[in-house]
Amino acid sequence: MKSVITGMGIIGPGFSNINEYVNVLENTTCMLKQESYEGVYIYTGRVRKEQINQLDRKREKMSKPIQMILQACIEAIDSANIRMRDYRTAVIVGSSGGGIAEISNAAITLEKGGRISPYTLGNMNANSLSSSISSYFHLNGMSLSLANSCTSGIDALHLAKILIESNQVDVCIVGASEATICDTVLKGFLPLQSLQTGDKELPMYGPFSGGKGFSMSEGAGVLIVEKEPTALQRNVPILGVVEATSIYQDAVSPYQSDSTGAIMKQAVADCLKGKMPTYINSQALGIMENDHIEVGVYQGLFEESKIPITSIKGLVGHAMGTSPIFQIVSALISLRKNFIPATISPEINDYYLQYPIVKSVMKQKIDRVLITAHGYGGNNGCAMIAKGGA
Repeated sequence: MKSVITGMGIIGPGFSNINEYVNVLENTTCMLKQESYEGVYIYTGRVRKEQINQLDRKREKMSKPIQMILQACIEAIDSANIRMRDYRTAVIVGSSGGGIAEISNAAITLEKGGRISPYTLGNMNANSLSSSISSYFHLNGMSLSLANSCTSGIDALHLAKILIESNQVDVCIVGASEATICDTVLKGFLPLQSLQTGDKELPMYGPFSGGKGFSMSEGAGVLIVEKEPTALQRNVPILGVVEATSIYQDAVSPYQSDSTGAIMKQAVADCLKGKMPTYINSQALGIMENDHIEVGVYQGLFEESKIPITSIKGLVGHAMGTSPIFQIVSALISLRKNFIPATISPEINDYYLQYPIVKSVMKQKIDRVLITAHGYGGNNGCAMIAKGGA
């Protein structure tokens, strides 16, 4: 039994729906903005308040991650043209930071002697990301929130595939949401020297830049994943087939990852199952270790085939646990419109020039895309998404 994707929705820095995201990818538009922070300049990808649709007064009390995931979910369900309550449905939402911004803001308010809202406890609860979807659409099935670092979105898809193909559910709402651009997180990353920082003249360096650092962003994405017979019975377009997913933990430390990339390579090899992708939608960020892991996997599995590799992080930043969903939606758009989005950076380090990194939009037929993700604390995940009907 195949798991297929029939709907998708998205909101991110400067784009509020799938059509706007398509324009970002096709036109190679960087959505990151420079801002001053702690005496240095950084680049961030914030979702503006006016991008979020306010449906009712009750929703105004919800945290930003909850509001974003609901907006993406509404778009995904509309695009799938599905009545969720007609099927056994599970809701699975991933997030690295969850309600950390809400916790941070509440702590600051209390330190100043203020009172916090009665909604604060619910908004800081990571489970509210999934339960908000369940309550909004009156769904009584499984409701799960995963906190698995930057692989959370791909981990949610992996679990959905297991549930569908073991016939425990018919449909899964798979998503991720992050709004982690707050003092707690930014100040936590600064000592690690992983954020791109510099003076006001600093250009926005992207993936494969030789360790210049990454740019944090935020947003939410949702996929409607269902059993292929269910989709065929409804006679709806299949956006993509989830051919394989694979997740591994490298078990080095909760504070670092395996710099050799050996476990990431194992995850990718397990995901390939004898099939090669048209291109790789890589998690490469601009952090030296991260980018080296990506090319290490490439050397071991793809160097002879010269398969193109790209990263969209220079366009939309790194939205933590939502980033894999951004990548998967990008892959689905590629499958439909037959192009590979570009890796943008004013400087790709000499070390990486030997690899077929896509530096401008490449028009070609796309049959399947490999998505890679790895996160702080040793999580490794990947997915192979193929053209509908493949």
